[in-house]
Amino acid sequence: MSAEASNYNGTLPWVKVGGVALMIAVIGSLTGSFLYPGGPIVDPVDQTNFPFAIERLGQYSGLAHITTTVVIVAMMLQSFGLFTLYNLYGSGRGFPGLALRLGIITSIFGWGLFLVSLGMRHMVIHLMQRSMNPAEAVELRAQMEGLALTTHVEMAALLLAFIAVYPIASVLVGIGLSARFSRMNAYRLAGYGLVLIGVGGFINFQVAQHVVGISLDTLLITNNLLLSVGAICLFVTGYGMFRGREEFSRHTPQN
Repeated sequence: MSAEASNYNGTLPWVKVGGVALMIAVIGSLTGSFLYPGGPIVDPVDQTNFPFAIERLGQYSGLAHITTTVVIVAMMLQSFGLFTLYNLYGSGRGFPGLALRLGIITSIFGWGLFLVSLGMRHMVIHLMQRSMNPAEAVELRAQMEGLALTTHVEMAALLLAFIAVYPIASVLVGIGLSARFSRMNAYRLAGYGLVLIGVGGFINFQVAQHVVGISLDTLLITNNLLLSVGAICLFVTGYGMFRGREEFSRHTPQN
């Protein structure tokens, strides 16, 4: 057995660490998203109403900075956790193996877009802080608010790009992970869940593009629910990695 194997089934130490990273990332990203000012808990507002949305960021600037930072760290951990699966046994062989690798690459690319948008969110918060500072000149405060709104629109465009990418990544990762399990269990169900989340996200995105009669806020809520369920699927996967499941091994799984 390889010297770098951590137990009898050959699960690599980095895969187990990656599992812990995935679980922590899911908890952090969900916490940051739910506690985000203007979100579902803290002074909710229609996120498609940009002026109201950035106003909440200014009103709760401290919390907005903290939750944004938490999500940034969580997404970095999530990228690391998923990347540790890149060199698993069978990855790169056959369609499921290739799907897993391509899904990992696509996921990290999509999360990279999301990370850039989070950096822009920090800038929006800072600009709104300046616009609400009574010590600033009235003209400067108005200018800061205008810049914040412009930056927020650009941030939304990046989020839209992420929403377009993640369904494909989710389907590919789900196919790759579910195929590694010969029996039905929670981990295989998590893989199937990622596939369904990807399909649902793709349909939701197409509806948002072509059906004008549905509220964008409704579609955004649907998208957030899909992402939350997908995060739970990743948490289950991370738990399996941490437990040292033989399917997350560089060596041939023992059936």
